[in-house]
Amino acid sequence: MQALISDLQIAVPRSEDLVAEASGIPRPAPVRWAVVDRGTWAEANITGMSSLLEPLADKVGRRLQTMPVQARLAQRVLVSAEIGALLGYVSRRVLGQYDVLMSEEAHGTGMRHHRRAPRRLAPGTVLYFLGTNMIETSRRYSFVPEDFSLWVALHEVTHRFQFAGVPWLPERFFGLIRGYFGSLDLDPGSLSERFRGGVRRFSDRSLPPEERNPVYLLASPEQRVMLDDIQALMAVVEGHGNYIMDTVGSRVIPTFPAMRNLFERRRERTNPLQRIVGHLIGLEMKLKQYELGQRFCVEVARQGGDAALARLWSAPESFPRLDELREPERWLRRVA
Repeated sequence: MQALISDLQIAVPRSEDLVAEASGIPRPAPVRWAVVDRGTWAEANITGMSSLLEPLADKVGRRLQTMPVQARLAQRVLVSAEIGALLGYVSRRVLGQYDVLMSEEAHGTGMRHHRRAPRRLAPGTVLYFLGTNMIETSRRYSFVPEDFSLWVALHEVTHRFQFAGVPWLPERFFGLIRGYFGSLDLDPGSLSERFRGGVRRFSDRSLPPEERNPVYLLASPEQRVMLDDIQALMAVVEGHGNYIMDTVGSRVIPTFPAMRNLFERRRERTNPLQRIVGHLIGLEMKLKQYELGQRFCVEVARQGGDAALARLWSAPESFPRLDELREPERWLRRVA
């Protein structure tokens, strides 16, 4: 573990230099980071989800008050078990994470008013590397440890630049999330009607793959518009992170091609059960975000160069819509 920490002590500040040069985003203050275990990562994410899901939790709480005591207790136990199982599954796949909910950017949007850092993290720590996962992955695939550390750090530091260096992005992100959760209707009749509509939509062969996720299938028309906006934002954030990680990595990391090829093959070998679980909890949507957003960034840079790509962050109105992500030429024509 100490060797990993030593590698990251070099990789993180070097990534900040490289991302500042490649992204065109104003450089924020140096990031506070830590190597954590899966338990600490899960604790941080439970705290984050509690803050993010507060509007929905209020609605659930009011509905639970109308139920018998035994039913309320059973519901809470079930939800706790489900969250624990999901975080346990995801915690084995994550290598690094920039915690925007714990960041100073979240504070300005009112999202951190009751947040506390996990007990095992110093206050202000917003970038986590899951030590066990990184070491296991590096050993399993015989990666050069310092190369692998730099590659992972490049992606997560790019997220730090996005949210700390683009003043309007945190408010847009949290505004979209608050709007969506505030719109959710937990009335059983409405849920039943949306479920029937979701079944009909799922049988529609023209439905885009990303809308075959349960989150989309159970959404109202208005909520699907919100989800499109959230998808577009996350696709750009994640895709841009991958774009910087790969374009910079291919230039400065000697073993980059081998690592990239292996990760592509690893994704293709995902077994059916993993795909089902990933689809149900949204990991499949996240992978499609990476792919859609990265293809967009590659095409914009090819047609307009790095200057055109940097316009992503110039203003909220310059941000691409979901349809523009699928057709980058339309976005280029609009912002050129």
